[in-house]
Amino acid sequence: MIYGFKTKKVPSLSQVGGKAKALIETTKAGFEVPEGFVLSVEFFDSWIQEIKSTDQWKGFLTSPTKQMCDELKRRASKLEFNEVQRKALQKEFAALSEKTVFAVRSSSPEEDLEDTSFAGQYETILGVTHGKLESAIVEAFTSMLDTRVVEYKKLNDIPLDNPRIAIIVQKQIASDVSGIAFSLNPSNNCYDEAMINASFGLGETIVSGQVTPDTYIVEKVKRQILDKKVMEKSFGLWLKDDGGTIKRVNKKPKEQALTNKQILMVAELASRCEAHYGKPMDIEWAIEDGKLYLLQSRPITTYLPLFPELITKPEEEKYLYIDIMGLTQGFTESMSVLGLDIWEKMLEIAKAGTMPTGFDGAVVAIHGRQYMHISNLLKGLGFKSVNKIFQGYDAPTRRALESVDLNDYLPTKKTDKMKKVYGSMLKMALNIGPGAIKATFSDHRKIRDEYIKISDKSKAELRLELSTCTPFDQSIRKGLSHFEKMMGSIGILIAGMTSLAKIKKLFKGQDIEDLVISLGMDLDGNPTSAMGHYMYKLACYDEIKKTKSGEEFARRIADRNYSKEFLEDYDSYMELYGSRGFKEIDIASPRTYDDPESFFNQLAHINTEKNHLQGVKERRKKAYNQLLEKAIEGGFEKKFIKYATKYQETFGFREDPKFVYVMVVDQLRRLALQIGDQFVREGRLETKEQVFDLTSAQIVNAQKNKSFDLMKSREENVKPYKLVEHIKNWPNIIDSRGKIIRPISTGEEGDIIGDPIAPGIVRGKAKVLHGPYEKPLEPGEILVTKATEPAWTPIFVNAAGVVLEVGGPLQHGAIIAREYGIPCVSGIYNAQSIIKDGDMLEVDGSSGIVRIIG
Repeated sequence: MIYGFKTKKVPSLSQVGGKAKALIETTKAGFEVPEGFVLSVEFFDSWIQEIKSTDQWKGFLTSPTKQMCDELKRRASKLEFNEVQRKALQKEFAALSEKTVFAVRSSSPEEDLEDTSFAGQYETILGVTHGKLESAIVEAFTSMLDTRVVEYKKLNDIPLDNPRIAIIVQKQIASDVSGIAFSLNPSNNCYDEAMINASFGLGETIVSGQVTPDTYIVEKVKRQILDKKVMEKSFGLWLKDDGGTIKRVNKKPKEQALTNKQILMVAELASRCEAHYGKPMDIEWAIEDGKLYLLQSRPITTYLPLFPELITKPEEEKYLYIDIMGLTQGFTESMSVLGLDIWEKMLEIAKAGTMPTGFDGAVVAIHGRQYMHISNLLKGLGFKSVNKIFQGYDAPTRRALESVDLNDYLPTKKTDKMKKVYGSMLKMALNIGPGAIKATFSDHRKIRDEYIKISDKSKAELRLELSTCTPFDQSIRKGLSHFEKMMGSIGILIAGMTSLAKIKKLFKGQDIEDLVISLGMDLDGNPTSAMGHYMYKLACYDEIKKTKSGEEFARRIADRNYSKEFLEDYDSYMELYGSRGFKEIDIASPRTYDDPESFFNQLAHINTEKNHLQGVKERRKKAYNQLLEKAIEGGFEKKFIKYATKYQETFGFREDPKFVYVMVVDQLRRLALQIGDQFVREGRLETKEQVFDLTSAQIVNAQKNKSFDLMKSREENVKPYKLVEHIKNWPNIIDSRGKIIRPISTGEEGDIIGDPIAPGIVRGKAKVLHGPYEKPLEPGEILVTKATEPAWTPIFVNAAGVVLEVGGPLQHGAIIAREYGIPCVSGIYNAQSIIKDGDMLEVDGSSGIVRIIG
């Protein structure tokens, strides 16, 4: 029922909770821990049963309101120790001095775990004398019924019907200075830095937020103090000789709480705890008469655990990584195992050796994430070339990169793969050079028509079923060969890009950026823009406007119970765009044709009376005429007409190769599900969707070898995903010691500065969306999100303006905003936290400024 901290055998977490278990473990490991004992879960069994037998408990389970919690607490506060409990306690008391003063705190088995901390939820009673121990234990026990604990459990899906608690009784240290320390820096996730908070007196003033403590940052490996923020600690909480605590004014509130020697001493203690547990730790500590004590230790629950393959050891070369998915693909969730496998194969085709994959290359694909290996690029291409790459990123990413010394991340050796990059670039130039020259100097319409013919042929062939009889890797190669054909015909895209560059050069020095953007609105050849127009057409049908729900729509589609005209258009849409959807580049992601209810909800929220699709071509024509007038005035009318015509007739095809890739992925998805279904029938997988947790090589091995253990391979593949499943906001830039590089904020007070993407100024209410189907975006609202991809296209139809956290001018959201003529600002770091639903915003897509005006 009771365990002393020096007990021979460490009890289980279910017996004493995480906090007490850690105190016992660190005591046994030789840490300086104040003596004490823990009343186990078993000690309180009789109290729990008594509580559960009450009418209040029954009412609580039915309706766990604050009122019911308070009633239960009042009932629990009347509990008394039985004879067995009292005898067990007296035995522990006998070993302690009568003058000992205690701290009494909870140690729930649900508390201080790696995914739930319950920080500050339970009661801690300080300065408890022998005579008041019983009442303090009852007070700590009843705190498990507090409404704040109950709400925290509900938030974390922890059942309410089986409350458990253990309680720590520990000698109270009469600390001169106390505080908390983290074995990694929680402000930037750096594994090599410790953060320490310190104040005078007992640590409760820090934990409860009564004072702002000093903050010290220590480089643990080099034992260097990197930063100090000494705050005004106006008062402290002190232990009284006769028990209890007293608040006193500090005589020297601005004095540094810890000496430099003590700072390093506390950092060393945090490092020792981390080494003991093999994970980052959060500790509470105290210094009494110059002696440092460890009061508590628990895992840090909020850090980002970098994949082991990306980590370098302390004092070794550090590498810098950029997370590509959020910056370029419009979503930050991890891709499936198979999805990333296929995507990496596509990238090798698209980049043709100019961006080699692997840890010794320029791009690393690992456990659903894809990183650009900036360090290898710096060594392989040089600083000048890498800085040119940076210019294509959004403002926060550029500012973040500018804030670090890239020399700190420069490897000593160039890898073999990076040595071959310039040769691959030359080879690629020779391959696409003739097409690019032809597109630049010959009839661009002929090049365009040739491209369309190749594209249409690939799309037609991709609609044919792939066979399960063919080894899966061969099906992947066959599918990607169509994408490879597209990449072999990118002269048309170069024609558009060079024409745009020449238009900008013609008007250099003139303020025409907004007009140039309008010139490229809603161009022919862009499948995503065309998809938006088609959705608008479907939404305009009266029978769709009269449909009451997605369930009704799905039923009527299945029964073919709409007009012939609508069904023909619907079927045509699904044939053209049914392969698209959220995270469409990932083979594991459902497609539009999989979920007609969601598709209807998208149609139902399109404002068919007034939206950006209407009039966008007129805006493009108006911009053309205004630029033409300026060109006539400048004497370069013919050049402008030539470049503008070529630009408008070719640049819209820039998203078509990706669209072909999505169609490839869709066909491979259909095939993979058939294979998965076969594995299920054979008893080798539990569900057909688990096939997406396998690599293509594993699928092929399983097709050839019936004894190949698919479930074992799957479990090994998804294990690293579980390591990071709690991460909701992936950083864009991180180094190999876990340090997150964040942008330095700039701009005037009240201004939120980003990148100007699509011109115009608009005001409207903010709608913050974390996913395209989270909630409706009403007409006139301003979309605020991290990034977007083609699945967001229908949402743009209603948007008055767009604010994006990440992504440069070629990110999907930026492209569609320009296509539809919607004012858009990108690169607003942390926009989803700064801006709240319902905030009245002013979005200036010309200057890149967002203001919260109400």
